[in-house]
Amino acid sequence: MPSHLAKRSVETLLSVLLVMLGVLGLAGRGAAVSGAPAGPPDPDWERIAACESSGRWHINTGNGYHGGLQIDLATWRAYGGDRFAPRADLASRAQQIAVGERIVRDRGLSAWPNCARVTSASDRTAPADQEAPAAAPDRRQATPAPHQGPTTRSLRSVAGPAARTYVVRPGDCLSVVAARAHVPGGTKALYDLNKDTLEQGPDHIHPGQRLLLRP
Repeated sequence: MPSHLAKRSVETLLSVLLVMLGVLGLAGRGAAVSGAPAGPPDPDWERIAACESSGRWHINTGNGYHGGLQIDLATWRAYGGDRFAPRADLASRAQQIAVGERIVRDRGLSAWPNCARVTSASDRTAPADQEAPAAAPDRRQATPAPHQGPTTRSLRSVAGPAARTYVVRPGDCLSVVAARAHVPGGTKALYDLNKDTLEQGPDHIHPGQRLLLRP
Protein backbone atom coordinates (compact mmCIF):
# COMPACT_ATOMS: atom_id res chain seq x y z
CA MET A 1 0.00 0.00 0.00
CA PRO A 2 2.70 2.56 0.85
CA SER A 3 4.44 1.80 -2.44
CA HIS A 4 1.28 2.71 -4.36
CA LEU A 5 1.01 6.01 -2.48
CA ALA A 6 4.64 6.85 -3.17
CA LYS A 7 4.15 6.11 -6.87
CA ARG A 8 1.07 8.37 -7.05
CA SER A 9 2.94 11.15 -5.22
CA VAL A 10 5.79 11.01 -7.72
CA GLU A 11 3.36 11.10 -10.66
CA THR A 12 1.54 14.08 -9.16
CA LEU A 13 4.81 15.93 -8.60
CA LEU A 14 5.90 15.29 -12.19
CA SER A 15 2.56 16.60 -13.50
CA VAL A 16 2.92 19.79 -11.48
CA LEU A 17 6.47 20.30 -12.73
CA LEU A 18 5.38 19.83 -16.35
CA VAL A 19 2.61 22.41 -15.95
CA MET A 20 5.02 24.91 -14.40
CA LEU A 21 7.54 24.41 -17.19
CA GLY A 22 4.81 24.95 -19.77
CA VAL A 23 3.72 28.21 -18.12
CA LEU A 24 7.31 29.45 -17.98
CA GLY A 25 7.79 28.59 -21.66
CA LEU A 26 4.70 30.56 -22.69
CA ALA A 27 5.81 33.53 -20.61
CA GLY A 28 9.22 33.48 -22.25
CA ARG A 29 7.71 33.44 -25.73
CA GLY A 30 5.35 36.27 -24.81
CA ALA A 31 8.25 38.38 -23.56
CA ALA A 32 10.16 37.72 -26.76
CA VAL A 33 7.19 38.82 -28.87
CA SER A 34 6.50 41.93 -26.81
CA GLY A 35 10.16 42.90 -26.89
CA ALA A 36 10.48 42.63 -30.66
CA PRO A 37 11.35 46.00 -32.21
CA ALA A 38 8.79 47.72 -34.39
CA GLY A 39 9.33 47.50 -38.11
CA PRO A 40 10.38 50.51 -40.20
CA PRO A 41 7.69 53.02 -41.15
CA ASP A 42 5.79 52.48 -44.40
CA PRO A 43 5.77 55.90 -46.06
CA ASP A 44 3.30 56.96 -48.73
CA TRP A 45 5.76 58.45 -51.21
CA GLU A 46 3.08 59.89 -53.49
CA ARG A 47 1.61 61.98 -50.68
CA ILE A 48 5.03 63.02 -49.39
CA ALA A 49 5.91 64.19 -52.91
CA ALA A 50 2.58 66.01 -53.18
CA CYS A 51 3.37 67.87 -49.96
CA GLU A 52 7.03 68.54 -50.75
CA SER A 53 6.85 69.45 -54.44
CA SER A 54 3.21 69.31 -55.57
CA GLY A 55 4.01 65.88 -57.01
CA ARG A 56 6.60 67.22 -59.50
CA TRP A 57 9.21 64.47 -59.57
CA HIS A 58 11.60 66.41 -61.83
CA ILE A 59 11.32 69.84 -60.21
CA ASN A 60 14.42 71.98 -59.65
CA THR A 61 13.69 75.53 -58.46
CA GLY A 62 17.32 76.32 -57.69
CA ASN A 63 16.84 76.31 -53.91
CA GLY A 64 19.22 73.38 -53.33
CA TYR A 65 16.53 70.69 -53.06
CA HIS A 66 15.59 68.54 -56.01
CA GLY A 67 12.97 66.14 -57.26
CA GLY A 68 9.65 65.00 -55.89
CA LEU A 69 11.02 64.31 -52.41
CA GLN A 70 13.15 67.50 -52.33
CA ILE A 71 16.45 65.74 -51.53
CA ASP A 72 19.54 67.92 -51.29
CA LEU A 73 22.70 67.03 -53.19
CA ALA A 74 24.72 65.85 -50.18
CA THR A 75 21.99 63.48 -49.03
CA TRP A 76 21.42 62.22 -52.57
CA ARG A 77 25.07 61.25 -52.85
CA ALA A 78 25.34 59.87 -49.30
CA TYR A 79 22.55 57.38 -49.93
CA GLY A 80 23.75 56.23 -53.34
CA GLY A 81 21.62 58.44 -55.54
CA ASP A 82 24.56 59.44 -57.73
CA ARG A 83 24.54 55.89 -59.06
CA PHE A 84 21.27 56.82 -60.79
CA ALA A 85 21.77 60.49 -61.70
CA PRO A 86 23.82 63.53 -60.58
CA ARG A 87 20.75 65.04 -58.83
CA ALA A 88 17.39 63.75 -57.68
CA ASP A 89 15.42 65.74 -60.26
CA LEU A 90 17.36 64.01 -63.05
CA ALA A 91 16.46 60.54 -61.77
CA SER A 92 13.24 58.62 -62.36
CA ARG A 93 10.43 58.50 -59.82
CA ALA A 94 11.33 54.90 -58.92
CA GLN A 95 14.99 55.81 -58.41
CA GLN A 96 14.09 58.73 -56.15
CA ILE A 97 11.86 56.45 -54.08
CA ALA A 98 14.68 53.88 -53.85
CA VAL A 99 16.93 56.53 -52.32
CA GLY A 100 14.08 57.63 -50.05
CA GLU A 101 13.72 54.04 -48.81
CA ARG A 102 17.42 53.97 -47.91
CA ILE A 103 17.04 57.20 -45.96
CA VAL A 104 14.04 55.78 -44.09
CA ARG A 105 15.89 52.58 -43.20
CA ASP A 106 18.75 54.65 -41.79
CA ARG A 107 16.94 57.58 -40.16
CA GLY A 108 13.21 56.95 -40.34
CA LEU A 109 10.98 59.75 -41.63
CA SER A 110 12.89 62.50 -39.83
CA ALA A 111 14.12 63.81 -43.19
CA TRP A 112 10.55 65.00 -43.91
CA PRO A 113 9.44 66.07 -40.40
CA ASN A 114 6.29 67.93 -41.41
CA CYS A 115 5.12 66.26 -44.61
CA ALA A 116 5.76 62.71 -43.41
CA ARG A 117 3.85 63.36 -40.21
CA VAL A 118 0.60 63.73 -42.15
CA THR A 119 1.35 61.38 -45.05
CA SER A 120 2.44 58.13 -43.36
CA ALA A 121 0.76 54.90 -44.34
CA SER A 122 -1.46 55.04 -41.27
CA ASP A 123 -2.97 58.26 -42.62
CA ARG A 124 -3.86 56.85 -46.06
CA THR A 125 -7.46 56.22 -45.07
CA ALA A 126 -8.04 59.78 -43.83
CA PRO A 127 -10.57 61.89 -45.81
CA ALA A 128 -9.08 63.67 -48.80
CA ASP A 129 -10.30 67.05 -47.55
CA GLN A 130 -8.88 66.63 -44.04
CA GLU A 131 -7.47 69.89 -42.81
CA ALA A 132 -3.69 70.03 -42.60
CA PRO A 133 -2.24 70.34 -39.08
CA ALA A 134 -0.73 73.52 -37.77
CA ALA A 135 2.82 74.31 -38.80
CA ALA A 136 5.63 72.85 -36.73
CA PRO A 137 8.57 74.96 -35.52
CA ASP A 138 11.50 75.39 -37.89
CA ARG A 139 13.68 72.31 -37.48
CA ARG A 140 16.09 72.98 -40.31
CA GLN A 141 19.75 72.85 -39.30
CA ALA A 142 22.90 74.09 -40.93
CA THR A 143 24.79 71.60 -43.11
CA PRO A 144 26.53 69.24 -40.63
CA ALA A 145 30.14 68.18 -40.58
CA PRO A 146 30.90 65.14 -42.77
CA HIS A 147 30.90 62.71 -39.83
CA GLN A 148 27.34 63.63 -38.89
CA GLY A 149 25.65 62.53 -42.10
CA PRO A 150 23.74 64.88 -44.41
CA THR A 151 20.24 66.10 -43.85
CA THR A 152 17.34 66.81 -46.19
CA ARG A 153 15.11 69.81 -46.00
CA SER A 154 13.14 70.49 -42.85
CA LEU A 155 10.18 72.53 -44.03
CA ARG A 156 9.96 75.98 -42.61
CA SER A 157 6.93 77.09 -40.71
CA VAL A 158 4.66 79.54 -42.45
CA ALA A 159 2.14 82.12 -41.42
CA GLY A 160 -0.86 80.94 -39.44
CA PRO A 161 -4.42 80.93 -40.75
CA ALA A 162 -5.05 84.52 -39.59
CA ALA A 163 -2.13 86.04 -41.51
CA ARG A 164 -2.78 87.82 -44.81
CA THR A 165 0.77 87.84 -46.18
CA TYR A 166 3.86 85.67 -45.96
CA VAL A 167 7.52 86.38 -46.75
CA VAL A 168 9.17 83.51 -48.64
CA ARG A 169 12.12 81.87 -46.88
CA PRO A 170 14.87 79.66 -48.31
CA GLY A 171 13.57 76.16 -48.99
CA ASP A 172 9.91 77.14 -49.35
CA CYS A 173 7.71 75.94 -52.20
CA LEU A 174 4.25 77.23 -53.08
CA SER A 175 2.32 74.06 -52.18
CA VAL A 176 3.81 73.89 -48.69
CA VAL A 177 3.09 77.57 -48.02
CA ALA A 178 -0.52 77.04 -49.16
CA ALA A 179 -1.01 73.95 -47.00
CA ARG A 180 0.55 75.30 -43.84
CA ALA A 181 -1.21 78.67 -44.08
CA HIS A 182 -4.54 76.96 -44.87
CA VAL A 183 -5.02 79.07 -48.00
CA PRO A 184 -8.61 78.57 -49.25
CA GLY A 185 -8.37 76.84 -52.61
CA GLY A 186 -4.84 75.54 -52.01
CA THR A 187 -1.84 76.01 -54.27
CA LYS A 188 -3.79 77.18 -57.34
CA ALA A 189 -5.61 79.85 -55.37
CA LEU A 190 -2.35 81.04 -53.82
CA TYR A 191 -0.76 81.29 -57.25
CA ASP A 192 -3.76 83.15 -58.68
CA LEU A 193 -3.49 85.68 -55.83
CA ASN A 194 0.18 86.30 -56.60
CA LYS A 195 0.47 86.07 -60.39
CA ASP A 196 1.92 89.56 -60.54
CA THR A 197 4.67 88.57 -58.10
CA LEU A 198 5.28 85.08 -59.49
CA GLU A 199 5.78 86.18 -63.08
CA GLN A 200 7.90 83.11 -63.91
CA GLY A 201 5.29 80.62 -62.75
CA PRO A 202 4.34 78.77 -59.55
CA ASP A 203 7.60 76.81 -59.46
CA HIS A 204 9.73 79.94 -59.20
CA ILE A 205 9.48 81.54 -55.79
CA HIS A 206 12.43 83.25 -54.17
CA PRO A 207 13.38 84.19 -50.60
CA GLY A 208 12.20 87.68 -49.72
CA GLN A 209 9.09 87.66 -51.91
CA ARG A 210 5.93 88.67 -50.05
CA LEU A 211 2.94 86.52 -50.94
CA LEU A 212 -0.69 87.45 -50.42
CA LEU A 213 -2.45 84.59 -48.59
CA ARG A 214 -6.01 85.86 -48.80
CA PRO A 215 -7.88 88.29 -51.04
